[in-house]
Amino acid sequence: MLLLAKIGKFIKASRPFSLPCSLFPAALGYVLAENKVNTLPVFVLILIAIVLLHVAANLLNTYYDFKYKIDDADHCYDETLVKGILPEDDVLNASWLCLAFSMMFFGSGIVVIRSAHLIPYLLFFKAVFISFNYSTGFRFKHNCLGEVAIYVTFGPTVASFVYSCLSNGKFSWLVLLASSPLGLVIASILFANNIRDAGHDLKCGVKTIANQIGIQNSLNLYSLLLIMPYVQVTGLAILYQHLQLTLIWLLAPVSLYFAMYPHRTSVTDRVSTLFDKTLINFHLFASVYLCLVYSVVG
Repeated sequence: MLLLAKIGKFIKASRPFSLPCSLFPAALGYVLAENKVNTLPVFVLILIAIVLLHVAANLLNTYYDFKYKIDDADHCYDETLVKGILPEDDVLNASWLCLAFSMMFFGSGIVVIRSAHLIPYLLFFKAVFISFNYSTGFRFKHNCLGEVAIYVTFGPTVASFVYSCLSNGKFSWLVLLASSPLGLVIASILFANNIRDAGHDLKCGVKTIANQIGIQNSLNLYSLLLIMPYVQVTGLAILYQHLQLTLIWLLAPVSLYFAMYPHRTSVTDRVSTLFDKTLINFHLFASVYLCLVYSVVG
């Protein structure tokens, strides 16, 4: 029972609510892959590698946010270390263990497909580099580069990695462009989080776009972030002559509501609920967009 309880604590600490940010781009890469016949086992292996790398990054973020005193008793949304739910060393060791298993599953996938192509390796270790340096090392999160890192990782990198693994190491501009709308809606989740935490982050010496440009400018940029994916999908539909992708605009009223919501309510209300609303927008957009892409190429 104690073992099960501890496993449950680790699962909660891994932030499972964030894993769709990896799963949707990976699914997009699979849908767009040139060779989907008999590649499901390989896809499962590399998907596990991606999820484990994501969990490793989450645990590292938890550890270093506590170490750098960003999370404390007065302000924290991850109570794992602040309330002593798990020891610090356990969280750090678990992150390294997840990283090691991620590399193992990636290697297993490469062995199965017998790939000697360079692109899958470059994309995987690019994701590893960003995951490590997000919270420590170069500390992208602390230097106004958090949203950029998230966009690059969960947009083009994950989708292109899956596509390349299943397409004989090829690179595709289509995948790069098609993954950009997903990258933007995922980056908007972090941006909403940073708007909510702008004041606290500034006190802790963490520079984010939100606390550098101010709340009102941040809310304007947030609205733009929610609308831009629709513009990108429209451009993609025109460029590749798949106009059925423009059906994504049927979902636009929901995103427009969320985009305009911060401008219609008090500062306290709009900031406190922004993160949850952005998560809803992400799940709706990603689900509909993936279905539309599948209807075009599946």
